[in-house]
Amino acid sequence: MASITTILGTDSVSSSRIVLNNNFAALNDEFADIANLLNTTTQVLTLTGLITGGTLKIKNTSNVETFKVNDATAEVNVPTTFNQDVVLGNSLTHSVTYVTPTLPVTYNYTTYILDAGELAGVNTLENANNGQEITLIADGSGIIINNTNLVGPAADVVMANGGTLTLRYSVELDGFAIISSYGCTVSGTAI
Repeated sequence: MASITTILGTDSVSSSRIVLNNNFAALNDEFADIANLLNTTTQVLTLTGLITGGTLKIKNTSNVETFKVNDATAEVNVPTTFNQDVVLGNSLTHSVTYVTPTLPVTYNYTTYILDAGELAGVNTLENANNGQEITLIADGSGIIINNTNLVGPAADVVMANGGTLTLRYSVELDGFAIISSYGCTVSGTAI
């Protein structure tokens, strides 16, 4: 913080010239320190030390909050890529939704509970993002998943009540590979 000397009401301007010059020099030094950290032209702030605060919010150009961290949570509202190992120090919670009356066109959740009463007949899975994993859980019996977009099964997969099917999409394989299944009839391997 700049050290500013106060000019008293009884001081004359001519006798305070040195004080005024010293005050301006102190302010210029402080502004130079700030300018070394913040480039106002490019709006880039460069810090090498610790940042402390109550909440950090980052918004995009549309003023939508994309990242928020406070003392209780961290919220990321954009696709995120981790280029190093991710270590979980606690539990992992998956998103869940109930599907009715048709399978989704895009997969915005990790777990889909399928209503057998609504999903009668053969159901076809849409393509997903490369590496995206989803789990299907049958609520009721006889849910049939078409094998067209599945890698491996020679026939459609039939899910019994409570059956689960975990799938991972591969662009290279042009479909979902079955990671695990329980309470499902998976017939052979396509040749």
